[in-house]
Amino acid sequence: MAATTNGLTNGHAHAETAVAFGRFTDIPAALDIPVSGGEENEAVEVGLEDLPDDPTELCTLLENENVGGGYWITIALAYAKQQKPDLAIDIIKKGLSATSRSEQKLMLYNCLCWLFLLKSRQAPRARPEGRVDADITIKDDYLRQAVATLNDASRIHPGYPPLHLARGVLCLLRASIQNDQNEKRDTLRQSLKSFEDALNTSKGKDMMAYLGRARAYYSLGKYANALQDYQHVLEHAPDLTDPDPRIGIGCCFWQLGHKDEAKMAWERAAEVVSDVEVKLTFKLIIYRILIQLSQTSCWVFITLTLLLNTRPRTRSLRRYTRRRWFNIHKKHSNSTTIYRWLVRHSEDIFSSVKRCQQ
Repeated sequence: MAATTNGLTNGHAHAETAVAFGRFTDIPAALDIPVSGGEENEAVEVGLEDLPDDPTELCTLLENENVGGGYWITIALAYAKQQKPDLAIDIIKKGLSATSRSEQKLMLYNCLCWLFLLKSRQAPRARPEGRVDADITIKDDYLRQAVATLNDASRIHPGYPPLHLARGVLCLLRASIQNDQNEKRDTLRQSLKSFEDALNTSKGKDMMAYLGRARAYYSLGKYANALQDYQHVLEHAPDLTDPDPRIGIGCCFWQLGHKDEAKMAWERAAEVVSDVEVKLTFKLIIYRILIQLSQTSCWVFITLTLLLNTRPRTRSLRRYTRRRWFNIHKKHSNSTTIYRWLVRHSEDIFSSVKRCQQ
């Protein structure tokens, strides 16, 4: 496949006008809860930036005023924004108990499913060896709860459009923990079907469905198809940076053998990051690891996995890296350089990555 150089494929679409935005930016600083029995248009203002540790009173207010599902969801997501997804889940469950209207329940079930998917991403893959503690919840446990939630919603309305996207992401996360390659391929194909259903119901306007389909194509080794979807998202949503299609574009180019185009895409991804600290860290990762030190695609994904899955402790990082580089040190003369650089900069990298994920 010949690489094009019109700027779009390398992550430069609308570079002058792109405006980056982050996750949860649609959550307002305050929310007015309409109250009954008082003056017309009377409402109680609830601040969403300084939320109480115990949301019981908030839930009681929402239940007493019989508000719509949107109020429950907004408050729950405000807690999720503050890294309190467990409280967000409790709020949505109380909202489900407080309403009997089908359309409201569908909204709440959909939100609950996404919260379980969020928890699955954050949970450990497996329980520590020798421990069977019931309080240790692993990825598969949350995925099972997400499946149960989708089933509850499907009993109300099997064709509810938002469920297609949730089902597709659920399959992607399921595939990521499957060891059997045949099962993994089947699950990824299921995710493709769900993302295509989401695109059909949205008449091709759902950019998240394009990103999901691109990720499924990529996992199946169909890099040209994935590249096409990532480029479509960049063309139609150039201000999207969380997730950033430029990173996917770079990975596809890398796998297709176009290393220079991959570098351009990753450089552009670093440029559009608004946070100065995250921008610096991203550039360090790109230049020192992905570009200057990585000689094969294997190194790219080993390093990214290391950065995203190791706890932010230098000692832990040292143990983690030592195990993984021991067997391949002889094949790559630069492995010692990478190892030393990661240890030296580990704390800065992880503090920035943590901020970026919030």
